[in-house]
Amino acid sequence: VHLTPLRTDLDKNELARKMAALTPGFTGADIGNVCNEAALIAAREARITIEMPHFEAAIERVVAGMEKKTNVLQPAEKNTVAHHEAGHAVCGWFLEHADPLLKVGCVGMLTHSLRWVVWAC
Repeated sequence: VHLTPLRTDLDKNELARKMAALTPGFTGADIGNVCNEAALIAAREARITIEMPHFEAAIERVVAGMEKKTNVLQPAEKNTVAHHEAGHAVCGWFLEHADPLLKVGCVGMLTHSLRWVVWAC
C-alpha cells in the first residue's frame, strides 16, 4: 500500500519482502514514515527514483531518530562507548541462537542515547 505511489526502479514485491524483513514490529504508520523518509532522502540527493540505500537510511532514521551533532564526546568517552558497543556486536556474532547482526553504530541520535545495535529478526 505505502510503496504503490513511490517512484522506484526496484521490484515492489521484492522491496516489500525486504522491508518486512528489515522492519519487524513496525506498524502501518511506521512503514508509511519509512517510505516518506526514503522519498525525502532521495529528493535531497536530487535522485529521480528511490533506491534501496534510501530505504535503509530511512529505516535507521525512523528507528533511531535524527543524528544529533551537538553532543560532543571527549576522545576517552568515545573510546569507551566504541569498545562497549563492539562487545555487544562480538557477543551477538558468536551466540548461536541470536538473530544476525546487521549494523552497529556509535552516533548520537535524538531519540536514543549514544549507541545502538541493530539485529535482524
